[in-house]
Amino acid sequence: MSVVHDIGAAGRSRGAIAAGPGRVRWPDLASVVIYGLFAVLIGLPLLTVLVQAVIPGLFDPSHPDFALNAAPLLRAFGSLRVGTAVLHSLQMGAGVAVLATTLGGLFAVLVQRFDLPLRPLIVTAPWLVFLVPGYLKAMAWVLLMSHGGYLAQLGLMPPGLETAFFGLGGLVFVHTLSLFPLASFVIGGALAGLGSDLEDAARLSGASVWRVWLSVNLPLLRPAIMLSCIAIFAEVLSDFGMATTIARTANFGVLTYGIHAAASDYPVDFPMAGTQALILLSLILAVVATERAVRRKADPRLISGRSRGVRPYASGRGRWIATGLALSIAVLALYLPLAAILVRAFTATLGHGLAWSNFTLANMDKALQAGAPASAALARSLVYAGITAVLSCGAALIICARLDRASATTRAAVSGLAIGSIAIPGIVLGFGYILVWNRLPGFRDWAFPHYGDASLLVTGYVATALPYCLVVILSAVGQLAPSLGDAARVHGAGATARLLRITLPLVLLSVVTALLLSFIRTVFELPISQLLVPQSGSPVPPYVVRLLGHDDDGPAAALSLVSMVVAGGLAAAVWSLARRHLTFGAAPQKGSA
Repeated sequence: MSVVHDIGAAGRSRGAIAAGPGRVRWPDLASVVIYGLFAVLIGLPLLTVLVQAVIPGLFDPSHPDFALNAAPLLRAFGSLRVGTAVLHSLQMGAGVAVLATTLGGLFAVLVQRFDLPLRPLIVTAPWLVFLVPGYLKAMAWVLLMSHGGYLAQLGLMPPGLETAFFGLGGLVFVHTLSLFPLASFVIGGALAGLGSDLEDAARLSGASVWRVWLSVNLPLLRPAIMLSCIAIFAEVLSDFGMATTIARTANFGVLTYGIHAAASDYPVDFPMAGTQALILLSLILAVVATERAVRRKADPRLISGRSRGVRPYASGRGRWIATGLALSIAVLALYLPLAAILVRAFTATLGHGLAWSNFTLANMDKALQAGAPASAALARSLVYAGITAVLSCGAALIICARLDRASATTRAAVSGLAIGSIAIPGIVLGFGYILVWNRLPGFRDWAFPHYGDASLLVTGYVATALPYCLVVILSAVGQLAPSLGDAARVHGAGATARLLRITLPLVLLSVVTALLLSFIRTVFELPISQLLVPQSGSPVPPYVVRLLGHDDDGPAAALSLVSMVVAGGLAAAVWSLARRHLTFGAAPQKGSA
């Protein structure tokens, strides 16, 4: 939500280079291809969702009706269930935004301003929490907090806490632990730029540490704090993992699950799903607009060449108190949930808990047995994720290479499209894909991609991964000097040769980063997977959710654990091989152009 890149500086003069006589100018062709790709993958599905809300009869398979009709909007706004879902979403978003920003800011201060023992266990926690999907965190806390769960078995469950957990309080709690890394990254980045000059001046004037933070640091960090709150608020509104686990169990209706329920009913209530999607998109758009306004008013230029690094605040007891606080956050957000999943994966029942007789390998056998539904789901997810990562990064690299010679206006427009697409809730995009490839004439008859096939699921995955790949790779390509491509062109190198032998080696680190990010995100992508499950079989996320819905939490925990180990292991192996055998950012060898 708050990704900022200055990707136009290096390419402002590149769009002026025109092709030879009689040839199509690449900036024009690149614009057509890029905008067409965004239009088909993202724009058209979103448009159909919006149209469905105001022209409800448009996609009627027997008698299409093109008349405007406000009945779906009136039905939605007059529905107590929809109104409650909107209120719940807003309440949850506001509460999580405040608490997660506070917790993330505290964590950033503890990590940056104190010399912490056990530092590796602490500083890596936000990154690992950020990579674990929401529905797995929700599953872990259900195992911990449910009646007869692990905390109750250990005597750590106060009376009444279980009832309070399965409602707004529990959702805010789990969301806060899930999203505090976002606040830690945003506020930590701004905190790192403060230096110690202003603090030292205030301390020399007699101000206490608390007075320095209240009067100096907090005002300077206010833009980052506001951006963190806005970004987290939008993330909560868009979340589907918690909505389909804890919220569904507690009968706590939210907008994202309302869209899924309307799109999954038989017959499908397309107008109601479209109307709720329109409401959700309107809320997200308002949040994005607010974030942009805050960013324009903010002046976060805190880093200067004369800034001095900060010194740790305390040693001795203060150092260990800070370590205890930071480690407590890491344990609650990461290590305790992972431990719950690990224990449940190797136990027969939840009720018998940690008794030795309850430990078994049966759940892991189901997850690892060749040909079993669980292992087949994992294999499908890995294949789909691999295809998605290659296609998304390949398309992003080609687009970025062509776009690098386009005008600054085109580059800024594509960057805005990419960043804006990241903010689109996956549940809304998945519903749009159903409308386009199941109901829209022309598209529903396509052989590839086709509704109900894995081809459409992979297409949806690519649509969600491509914006991230573009943001990552475009920022790297924008740093390349124009003279490299110009020199290669003078020596007769074609566009493909320049891409593969000059551009790719110089931005390989960003390409590998985007590839692994897309791969891991796709393995655990829930909303698109849930709505576009192919007839050939389910990938991991919907299969795990279905197991949880049937109270098969043991096999669900085992499959989740195996998925995290396999996906993380493959990503780590690829990264290790890339670091060992490839030279990132090295200049091309002489004569390679």
